[in-house]
Amino acid sequence: MKILIVDDDPAIRLLLFTVFGEEHDVSVLCDGHNAVSVLSDPNHQFDVVLLDLKMPRLSGEMVLEFLSGWQNIKTKFIIISGFHDEARHFKYPNLVATLAKPFNIKELVRIVESAQGSAVTS
Repeated sequence: MKILIVDDDPAIRLLLFTVFGEEHDVSVLCDGHNAVSVLSDPNHQFDVVLLDLKMPRLSGEMVLEFLSGWQNIKTKFIIISGFHDEARHFKYPNLVATLAKPFNIKELVRIVESAQGSAVTS
C-alpha cells in the first residue's frame, strides 16, 4: 500500500513513518500546500493519506475541501487530530475515518489496513 503522511509535527511524522514504513511505501509531508501539490498529480497512486487537521498555511480541512470536487479520486483519507470532535462532522468524499490524538497505534494500523478495501463512509 502507498501511504502519504501529512502532519506539521515532526514527532508524529516520525512515529507514523516508523509504524508503516517497513510494510508499506510511505511518503511524508509537513503541510497542506505540499499535500495538495502532490495529490493534484493524477498519477500519484497514494492509497491512503493520514492527514492532520490543524496545520499552518493550509489546514487538513482545506486539503479535503480542495480535493472534494474531484470525481475520480480513489485515495482514502484518515484524519488524525487533536481536534477529533470537530473532524467527526466532516462529510467529504473519501474520508473514511477520524482518529483523536493521542491515538492507539493498533487502532490506527487496523483503520489503515481496512481503509484500502473499504467503501467511503460518512
